[in-house]
Amino acid sequence: MNRRHFITRSTLLSGLMMTDVTHALSAKLDLLSVPNLLCLWDFSGKQPLRSKGKYQYELQEPTGPVPIVKEGVLSANSLDIKEHEYLTIPRADCPGLNIRGKNAQVTVLAWVKRQVKSRDNAECEAIAGMWNETRKKRQYCLFLNIRLRDSKSQVCGHISGVGGPTPGEKWCVDVSIGQTPVRYDEWTFVAMTYDGHQIKSYRNGQFDTRADRNPYAYEEGIFDGGDDGADFTVGAVHRLGTIGNDFVGQLGGLAVFDRAVIADEIAQIHRNHLLPTSSSVDTLTTGLNFPEGPAFAADGSLWAVELKGESLVQVKNGKLKRFPVGGGPNGIAIDKEGKIWFCDSTQRSIRRFDPLTEKVETILNKIDGQPLNKPNDLAFDPSGNLLFTCPGESRQEPTGYAVVRMRDGTAKKFATEKYFPNGLAFSADGKTLVLAETYKHRLWKGDWNPETGEWTDATVWATVEGPNGPGGPDGMAFGSDGNLYVAVYGTGYIHVVAPEGKVIRKINVAGQNPTNCAFDPSGKLGLVVTEAEKGQLVNVSTALKGITLFN
Repeated sequence: MNRRHFITRSTLLSGLMMTDVTHALSAKLDLLSVPNLLCLWDFSGKQPLRSKGKYQYELQEPTGPVPIVKEGVLSANSLDIKEHEYLTIPRADCPGLNIRGKNAQVTVLAWVKRQVKSRDNAECEAIAGMWNETRKKRQYCLFLNIRLRDSKSQVCGHISGVGGPTPGEKWCVDVSIGQTPVRYDEWTFVAMTYDGHQIKSYRNGQFDTRADRNPYAYEEGIFDGGDDGADFTVGAVHRLGTIGNDFVGQLGGLAVFDRAVIADEIAQIHRNHLLPTSSSVDTLTTGLNFPEGPAFAADGSLWAVELKGESLVQVKNGKLKRFPVGGGPNGIAIDKEGKIWFCDSTQRSIRRFDPLTEKVETILNKIDGQPLNKPNDLAFDPSGNLLFTCPGESRQEPTGYAVVRMRDGTAKKFATEKYFPNGLAFSADGKTLVLAETYKHRLWKGDWNPETGEWTDATVWATVEGPNGPGGPDGMAFGSDGNLYVAVYGTGYIHVVAPEGKVIRKINVAGQNPTNCAFDPSGKLGLVVTEAEKGQLVNVSTALKGITLFN
C-alpha cells in the first residue's frame, strides 16, 4: 500500500471511528467507551490505584503512600504528588502499556493541577509514560516544561524511535511543544498523541499549535525496549542514574490509548469533563486605569491608585470613589492619622492626600539637591519613618536607589546601585526589610534600624520566576503566616516565599500583570491584589490577616 492510499484509508477509518466516538461522547458516556482505551485511572472506588479499561493495572508506590485528596476531575478524588514521589508499574506487569514498533500509535491524557517545586521551572516535569533516559530505553511520555527550543511550562509529547538521544544531539529532542503555558494552581487538561507521523500536544481540549514544534513530524515509530526496557512511571522518569524530572501537584485522571485520539475527540472529552475552578479569586472592582497600591485605612476602607488615570481610588462598603490628583500616582501607604501618602513618578515627588479635606500636598521632591528619580513604592516602618524606592530608568544599569524620610523630615538614601528597586515590605516586628529588585527577579533582605534609618546586612534572599519580557517582582506584603506574598508583574501570579527564601506556592490571579498586594487586617477580604492588564482589584480568599505597623 503506498502512502497516498494509506492516508486515504486512515482518513476514512478515522472518520468512521469519529462518528461512533462523537455519538458516544455526546451521549455523555464515560471515557471507557472511547475506542482503543488501554488504561484509565480516575482514582475512585476501593482500589483507586487500579486502572479501568482493557487492562486493570495497579500503580505501585515505591516512595511510600501518595495521598488521595477529595478534589478531582474524573471523580471526586485526585493524587496529591509531592516532590520526590512517584508511582510505577514494572514493565513485566504491564505488557499492555508497552506500546512499540514502527507503526505504533499512542495517546496519553491527564488532568493536572500543577504546583511549585524547589527547582521551580528549572527541570522537566514527567507526567506519565514508558521513558528511561539512564538506560537509553525511551519510548513515549507526556511531559510539561521540557525546556527545549526556548520553551517552558508548555505541554510536551515525547516520542523516541531510537531509545537514546536523538542522533547528533545530547538529549532526545523529538518532542511536540505547545504554545500556551500550563499555569500553577489551576486544573488543566493536557494530552499528547502520536499517529506514526506526527507528535501533537493539546491543552484544555485544543490543539496548541506552535510553529516548527506542534505538530512535530516524526516517522521513526516507537522504540522497542525489550524485556529490560522502561517501566511505566507516573510523576517522574529515570534519568541521570536516578529517578527525577518530578511532576509536583494533583493528578485528577490519567488515560492511555494505543491509537492517536483525534482533535475533535479530545475537544469533546474536555467538554464532557469540566475542570474545577481552581482559584478562589473574586473581583472587587473593574475599569481601573493601571491600578497600583493597595492599602487599608483604619476605618476598613480600601485605597489604591490609578497610575494612568491620575487618581486615587477608595472602595468602601462596596462602592468605588475616585479622587483626581494628577501626575502619575503609584504605590501608597496610609499613616496613623488616615492620610494617604503616595509616590508620583511623573511629578517626581512624594505627595500626601487628606481624605477629610481632599487636599493634596507635596512632601518631598528632592534628595541630595537632585529631583527624585521617579518614586515607585513606599512603606512606613513601625516608628513612622517613610521608606520609598526610586527606580528611574534603572532597567539596564544599577542606578536605582531607596530613600528613608525620617520622622523629623530629613531624608537620605539607604540603598543604592539597584536594578529597578520596587516593592518594600516589613516583617511583623518591623526589624526586617525586604526590597524587590524587579529586573533582576530578586528580593533583598536585611535588618532595619528605625532610629538611624540604616539597612544592614542586606543580601539577596530569594529569587522569583519572572516573565520572558518586562516585569518581575513588584509590590508585596507579609502575611500573618510569616510568608511573603509577592506580586510578580508579567506572570499572572502572586509568589509565596517562605522564611527560608524559597517559593513554596503560586497564586493564580485574574490577569497577567499583578502590580501589588495587601492583606485586609480585618480578614474580611483576604489578600487584595491590584492587576493592571484587566484594570481590576481582586481578592483571594484566605484566613490570613494583614500586619498593622502603625505606631
